[in-house]
Amino acid sequence: MLFFCPQDKRMFSSLVAAYILVAAFVFSPMIKGQEEELAEIVIPDDCMQCLCEASSYCNLTAPCTTGSQYLCGPFLIGVNYWADAGQPTLTPDEDPNGAFETCAQDLECAKKTVRLYMTEFAQDCTEDGIIDCEDFARIHVLGKSDSCFAKMEGLPFYRVFRECRDKPVSV
Repeated sequence: MLFFCPQDKRMFSSLVAAYILVAAFVFSPMIKGQEEELAEIVIPDDCMQCLCEASSYCNLTAPCTTGSQYLCGPFLIGVNYWADAGQPTLTPDEDPNGAFETCAQDLECAKKTVRLYMTEFAQDCTEDGIIDCEDFARIHVLGKSDSCFAKMEGLPFYRVFRECRDKPVSV
């Protein structure tokens, strides 16, 4: 058991207060910066259009795929991707059975899913110091983890994505 004389207690209290102030000063910008970083994630409409084009040529009527991956809608969203985005639905009271397919096959709900996913998992996959459409394309296809750093230049998705991104902008 420790005993402090009144002077030691005041010194101890002063040290604790100083440590708290230093911690607040040091860590506050980090926390604030993280919040601002999330708020700054914006996927421009032209980028969303290219993600859609590269995924399915933005086919709004294609059925869900079968085979090794179950993907649905114009962005070819998988159920885990949708779940990671927070399971958005068309209506708040939608029946959970079939909610994934209903959302993924609806263009606006699918866009919302992609935007939520990118907001949650945005990272600089190209290591160029900015998070942009190229990074979003990599995250969309290669995933949310370090796999987004893999090469994707040989994938059909990437060829269509680049063609879309490289189109001259008409005014």
